[in-house]
Amino acid sequence: MAAEEDLALGVVGYLLRKCEVPMAPLILGFVLGDLMEQNLRRALSITNGELGILVESPISIGLWVGAAAMVVVPQLLRLRARSQRPAVA
Repeated sequence: MAAEEDLALGVVGYLLRKCEVPMAPLILGFVLGDLMEQNLRRALSITNGELGILVESPISIGLWVGAAAMVVVPQLLRLRARSQRPAVA
């Protein structure tokens, strides 16, 4: 069974390299994902499942805005660069 898993992970790794997916964010996601999930569960259990705790403090609002900016700004910059490129005849 381990040989099939190794082969599957190898294929996934190869495809990620071919698609030029950066490895550092992927590894950080794997390493920190479990820790973030545990702390989210802890926060929700303390507040009895109240999701409002995730957006009540100014620090958490700033983190949400920063996360949204990291998703949106690169796309906007890419669109802006495309629109400023001169048309090739």
